[in-house]
Amino acid sequence: MDTIALESFILYNNVRLNPIVKYAVQLLSMAQGSQDRKEKETLFYEIQRGLLSASDYMDLKGTYWGNYICKLIAESENRFSLTSEKGNADIDQNVKLIAIREMEILRKLYSIDWKKIEADLSDGEISVCRMEEQHDQTTSFHYRHEIRAALERDDVNQTLTDLERYYYRHGCGIFENYEAFVWDKGLVGIRNYDKITFEQLVGYETQKKALIENTEFFLNGLSCNNALLHGDRGTGKSSSVKALLNRFADRKLKLISINKHHIDQLYGIIESIGNRGCKFIIFIDDLSFEDTEVGYKHFKSIIDGGIEAQPKNILIYVTSNRRHIIKETWKDRGDNGEVHGNDGMQERLSLSDRFGLTIPFISPDREGFFQIVKGIVKQEGIDIDEIYLLEEAVKWDMRQKGRSGRVARQFVNHVSSKLLLNQIKEESQDDAIY
Repeated sequence: MDTIALESFILYNNVRLNPIVKYAVQLLSMAQGSQDRKEKETLFYEIQRGLLSASDYMDLKGTYWGNYICKLIAESENRFSLTSEKGNADIDQNVKLIAIREMEILRKLYSIDWKKIEADLSDGEISVCRMEEQHDQTTSFHYRHEIRAALERDDVNQTLTDLERYYYRHGCGIFENYEAFVWDKGLVGIRNYDKITFEQLVGYETQKKALIENTEFFLNGLSCNNALLHGDRGTGKSSSVKALLNRFADRKLKLISINKHHIDQLYGIIESIGNRGCKFIIFIDDLSFEDTEVGYKHFKSIIDGGIEAQPKNILIYVTSNRRHIIKETWKDRGDNGEVHGNDGMQERLSLSDRFGLTIPFISPDREGFFQIVKGIVKQEGIDIDEIYLLEEAVKWDMRQKGRSGRVARQFVNHVSSKLLLNQIKEESQDDAIY
């Protein structure tokens, strides 16, 4: 068997340091000699445990071992993958030469003949390494089959070209692995993020159109604006921003959610992603400042007017129940003790003016609320008499505080469950008769 020189990795250092790969290479070298069988089996079972624990998410059709090597390649952040991610055609030729050499090693790792290694081991026939993973083409990683196809190419140069293309289309490292993130002293990937779509958000067509259009400008490298979505609670501001990710995730769009208390870290966040080949929306939900807070001054300098220009691959979208984000009081409109009181008020209210795009989300009137309810019912395919539906909606409206898309969704959940419960009771009574 060919030897595999892990120590020669320069770019794919994550592969060199990976314990499962180390065990496999060690076992491969032992298979060529007459080392102790017990030691071989110890390594063999350690590899299998590692492969199973690393396959929490079903990636693609293929063996556990092959898919694991694809995973390591996909998640590697190195000079070659990062440059490819940005679509730079002129990759440093020295980097390319190193990458080609390392492609040969990666292909050898991927193609390890486990059947030959396992020939003299107990339980060799029941080997996780050679087992086909149960794959689900609807998972986030179904596209990693492109890496497998690249590694199976006859020409190593074609392998390199295919991986260049892969990193450009899907990103590398944590940004290949996740679409949504929260900030907690660093980026934390979110696997099960909200899968809301614009089709599920009934109403507010003008607002959704404006947000989608601005985001499409951004994704196409055109002039676009940071956006403030403001208005009444439950009207779909936050859901509209989340829906962008589900519409444009295949365009390497990433969503990073931060809260108000992390605003002082915004410069660091922007610095960490500004040179990547993905597009990022930094999302600050439900932002507001009390009139006594001064944190808005830091945020204002970042939005517009700071010493560092906002990178072209970053947009900032903010939602707030307040049009001007900062709490206004009657004192602001009268004698507040300042010699130039109007200047102070203008300074506080100027934050919202820094957003090039402001989109209002206003609670619907009763007729608008009924239209949203009917739209959700149609979308959900619920068979219900319209007169009964509207009668129940009036009762619900009178009991609830405010009308919104959220309240409409809650009402539809209630009325549909009520109908199903009555149906279950009727069926139970029929069963009792017989």
